[in-house]
Amino acid sequence: MMKKELKSIELDDLKELQTMLKDFWTTQLVEASKADILEDIRRLLSPKCYSYLIMCDDNIAGFIYINEKYGYVNNIEYLYIKEKFRGNGLGSFALSKIKEILKEDGLDRVQIEVNPSNLKTLKLYHSLGFNNIDTLTLSTGIVGDTEVKNIFGLDFKINKLSLFAHKKQ
Repeated sequence: MMKKELKSIELDDLKELQTMLKDFWTTQLVEASKADILEDIRRLLSPKCYSYLIMCDDNIAGFIYINEKYGYVNNIEYLYIKEKFRGNGLGSFALSKIKEILKEDGLDRVQIEVNPSNLKTLKLYHSLGFNNIDTLTLSTGIVGDTEVKNIFGLDFKINKLSLFAHKKQ
């Protein structure tokens, strides 16, 4: 049985955290600069947020970062599991554990964002109790291909993401 735990980030972890952040942004189809990664590390180390390494059998398997948003909502900004550790329930573990930590601190609300075309992740989050819709983020001026999905009886274009589609060419 695997030993799973959340661990506070320490100075010796920063090199590996840097590597994971770069990979995280690649999975989001974004090329992050060194300045972007440094800014992320600064945010992750802020005492105003919750940041943990996700450990599996004493190995760093990923990280989770929760930031206060709008002064009243705790927003799970980043959840990342290294590819070789995926499929072992670490994402479910981290989300369940972070909900416990926030509740112990007297916080009663946490949210997470997911691309609606990412059905596997959407199902995971839903199974862990993320089943309230607080807001919908809509956009226009879509770059690239879209697919139409019917949500609540309305047709919405969902981005079919392509690498760096958000940047001007």
